[in-house]
Amino acid sequence: MKPSERRLIALLAVLAAICGGAILTQRLLRTQQALERREQTLELRQMEAQAVMAESALWQERLAWLESSQPALESENQASEELLEALLASAAEHRLQVQKKQLHEPVNGAHHREIAVTLTVKGALPSVFRWLHKVQSPESFCAVPQLKVVPDEADPAQVVATVRFSRLHAPAIAEVTKS
Repeated sequence: MKPSERRLIALLAVLAAICGGAILTQRLLRTQQALERREQTLELRQMEAQAVMAESALWQERLAWLESSQPALESENQASEELLEALLASAAEHRLQVQKKQLHEPVNGAHHREIAVTLTVKGALPSVFRWLHKVQSPESFCAVPQLKVVPDEADPAQVVATVRFSRLHAPAIAEVTKS
């Protein structure tokens, strides 16, 4: 073999070693980045778990309050009527005119039963929002999942609000023991 051929083979071997090293380095860098991302994800999960564990006493207190305070559902019809009567009385206190009322079918959730009523009321905007604020106290277990407020066409000083109210009741004891 001639010396020029030997130099050419050595040069090709060096180039192959350099390319192989570069490819191997890229793979190692990608693997290292993937491991670093996984480490960051695991660290975030650990921090979240520690935060949840630190708040466990608070959540236990909330669960105890919920179990002692959430109204039980004896009769769906009675619960719907009680909710409707309470809302109508509260609307009257705030001088709101009820234009339409609609009861909804009860909805069963995993840990609650939802009784819903939709009311369309007319009144001054501040009165409507004061009424909504009063009705949604935590103790009432009443929420407003849907709200639509539009100005009254006949009287611009008034608004017409269509509000869906939901009250969450504890499921019956027999249902809780089944699950």
